[in-house]
Amino acid sequence: MQFALSARMGNLRVSSKAPVAQTLSSKQNGIAGVAPRLCTTALATQRRATAAVVEVECADGRRGGKLKTRKAAAKRFNVTGSGKVTVRRAGKNHFQEKKSSKRRNKLSMKQQASDSMLDNIKGCLPYSKVKGGK
Repeated sequence: MQFALSARMGNLRVSSKAPVAQTLSSKQNGIAGVAPRLCTTALATQRRATAAVVEVECADGRRGGKLKTRKAAAKRFNVTGSGKVTVRRAGKNHFQEKKSSKRRNKLSMKQQASDSMLDNIKGCLPYSKVKGGK
């Protein structure tokens, strides 16, 4: 008999149709006085042999873990198709009564990030194609 977990009911059921692969008999295991444990057959040794042959390699190669994108930086900076970084202009959050409409409209447009910011932006957005900087 083989034990299978029923997904619909969420409880354990015994299936007699499946081939005998594992037994819980303590006499066959040689531990008559102790609690029963799984007795594996030739199937388990075959699984061990094939598991040693299978080699799994990550999608990003052998360099280690993936780099994480800083989400706050991803929301603040936009990278254009040519690799330039655009940033929102400062000075449009408050005190707008004393600013002319022409000045407020110019503050609405985005500007290109300065060269001193590019190295930090590259570190925060590792998979973006930022050109410039070091």
